[in-house]
Amino acid sequence: MKRLRHLALSLLLVLSLATTAFATEVPESLVVENLNGQQRIVKTYVLSPETDPEVLKEPSFDYDGFTYTWAYTTKDEHTFLESKTVTETVTVETGKKDLNAVLEQLAPSIPYDDGEFSGELALDHTTIVTEAAGYTTKSGKVTATKTIGPLDRNDMSYVPATTVKDGRTLSLVNVEWQVIGTDLVGEVLAPSSYQAVATYSASTSYQVATGYVTTAEYKGTVTASGVDNITYTVVYVGTEIVPETPQPTEQPVGERGGLFSVTNAAAIGGTLLLLLLLSALVGGGVYLFLHRKNVYIYVPGDQPRDYKLIAKFRVEAPRPEVDITGLEPYPESIIAVEIKRPLAKKLLGQTFTVHHRASSHAYTVLQDRPGDWHEFDPSEEKEELI
Repeated sequence: MKRLRHLALSLLLVLSLATTAFATEVPESLVVENLNGQQRIVKTYVLSPETDPEVLKEPSFDYDGFTYTWAYTTKDEHTFLESKTVTETVTVETGKKDLNAVLEQLAPSIPYDDGEFSGELALDHTTIVTEAAGYTTKSGKVTATKTIGPLDRNDMSYVPATTVKDGRTLSLVNVEWQVIGTDLVGEVLAPSSYQAVATYSASTSYQVATGYVTTAEYKGTVTASGVDNITYTVVYVGTEIVPETPQPTEQPVGERGGLFSVTNAAAIGGTLLLLLLLSALVGGGVYLFLHRKNVYIYVPGDQPRDYKLIAKFRVEAPRPEVDITGLEPYPESIIAVEIKRPLAKKLLGQTFTVHHRASSHAYTVLQDRPGDWHEFDPSEEKEELI
């Protein structure tokens, strides 16, 4: 009877742990110990930073002659630091194609923050490219002055009607006659030599840049840091259960043996029934634990970087794929796939496939802490198929 009682209590503890795991989280380890005369149960969990440690606290429970009550919870944060090289292209506008004017518009460095990685990017001067933003047509005049002489008289036949400048033909628009020599005729000086100062002109049009656009690249190494996971140690302290001493009852001498046998048989039968019930419950709990969902499907929520869970799937490592074609309502934009950590560890570096209504999307599982997260837009893949 005593051995049966211990077995029943052990099954009760296993059942308590199984049901608690389904309600909150599954412990990595469980230790029953007596430390310096104090009876304790210590449960250890490794969880993501988003988990509220309050859900790990369990109400008081009995096990193997002790009542255990939560005493305290400790935590140990495990941090991570990652880095990557980033290139950002910046575009600025200037009024003229001058390097000094361009550099006035380009900062030596710019901040980078994508919500996960952050840092400073420096300007790479070798990538600066300046081009005209556009062109407009302007009109003007081309003029030329030509001196013709000396001439014996101020005769227009000496003056050409056109002239050529820079390959363009200009027309005569004005002539100024100048006396450059005289002779004495009698007692009067008379002009004897002339020169003509001819002015030529033509209308012209030309292209002028409306402004300039400069592109440049900023490069640098950015980092991401934070808490990868947290180890919580939950300690329960046990108080020994002191059983009450049963009061003897007087029984007729002739009936004592028979009554004892009936009571004994009833106790054994009740214990066996309890064991069967507990075995069924534990078996069901273990089955649910082994078949829990490990791939979650999300769609973007109403706020930036906010996602809504729309479906859960159970995926086995030998067949890394899910079929979301039957989801209702069916997502029409970005879909996020989260592979939980135990499965992500098994699939690290392997291909995972999501069958959707437009096609099948395959990608490589890249990380396993605290799981693998991947986003894609099935509508873009649908356009590519068309």
